[in-house]
Amino acid sequence: MTSKTIAALTALGLAAPALGGCVAAAVGAVGTAGYVAAQNRAPGQVADDAGIRICINDALLKRSTSLFTNVSTEVVRGRVLLVGTVASEADCQEATGIAQTCEGVKAVDNQIQLADDGGVGGYASDSWISAKVKSNLVTDFSLNGFSIGVETVNGIVYLSGVVRREAQRDKAVEIARSISGVQKVVSAIQVSPE
Repeated sequence: MTSKTIAALTALGLAAPALGGCVAAAVGAVGTAGYVAAQNRAPGQVADDAGIRICINDALLKRSTSLFTNVSTEVVRGRVLLVGTVASEADCQEATGIAQTCEGVKAVDNQIQLADDGGVGGYASDSWISAKVKSNLVTDFSLNGFSIGVETVNGIVYLSGVVRREAQRDKAVEIARSISGVQKVVSAIQVSPE
């Protein structure tokens, strides 16, 4: 994408609210198309994964507000990664069971931890780590950092998504490990040359 194209899209995005709903919808469609293109997955697969994620989140919310707010879901090619913290082992198992009920789920990787009440400080630290890892992934031009999801729980970084080469997966793990405060990195990144 040229700098002129980027400038034009930026200007259009800033002007969209003043121009009406149709232009805002068009800008949203361009943003959505860019998101889909950055995922290293076919548009149909991105849509299928989004549907699975919605199904899981809806089921979690219907079952328990606590499960919904404390469990994050990433879905890549039908493979579900659950992360977060819950109060009991029963809650952990229930989240897995809920995820398995959604159509299209091929596997569930439950990385949910039991809560140790790290408090606001722990949450802030995890949020900072996730933001720093994501920033470093996106700015490393040997990767398509937009195709990699990042979640951090108690200093453990969980990576998901699709990359084109094993070297890119390894680089993403290396970047995550280099961030201060990271205790461990768990990679659920899939490699697909397509």
